[in-house]
Amino acid sequence: MLANAVFGSDQPPTRTEWAEQRLRHAILRGEFGPGDALVISTLAEQMGLSATPLHEAVRNLSADGLVELHSHGKARVAQVDLHEANEIYELRLMLEPVALERAVRHADDGYRDRVESAWKALAATRIASPSDHAAFHRALLSTCDSAWLLRMATTLADRAGLMITVGLPSRPDDYDTAAAHRTLKDLALAGDGAAAAAELRRHLSGTIAALHLVVGATMSENANDARQNDEQ
Repeated sequence: MLANAVFGSDQPPTRTEWAEQRLRHAILRGEFGPGDALVISTLAEQMGLSATPLHEAVRNLSADGLVELHSHGKARVAQVDLHEANEIYELRLMLEPVALERAVRHADDGYRDRVESAWKALAATRIASPSDHAAFHRALLSTCDSAWLLRMATTLADRAGLMITVGLPSRPDDYDTAAAHRTLKDLALAGDGAAAAAELRRHLSGTIAALHLVVGATMSENANDARQNDEQ
């Protein structure tokens, strides 16, 4: 089931890279949910691999924040820490709109081409891939004239992207990634940095609110399940 549905047949150069690619794809698509155990023996059987490349793949995914490693070699899909999410989004709301306004101020033809190209990739499917989503936000900030501000904003955005991918693996049926970002794109391309910054603040505030709603509900369900198990 999992091997056919999630894992493809086109293998990169090494078994570890192939396993990492397949596992990353499965996690980002929500085939494994936050907190789900990654059982090496089961995955090895499904993927037709030995345990060694899978152990290496899991360690690589841990370095990217998608997997949590525990004692005795156990691994689970990373869960969202709402306290960390609050801290990251507090900083994003302070830094990223400023970086965007400065980027728009220094926009040139190359900037507009990058944003348009990233936008086309974002709009290619109703639910854009995490990589296309990240690339669009990077393109929006790409002409920020402060290297430190750009570096910090990008680092925070990348970490937030992992949180959103893990915490919100699915979207409502009427959600459209491009539609959610269209105003932001239009304002940036129109050269209205102040309005683009304000729209970005609104966008980021909505994202953290959605994360709280979904992750908070999941945490409450898990607590109820644990309490019921204790009572049985």
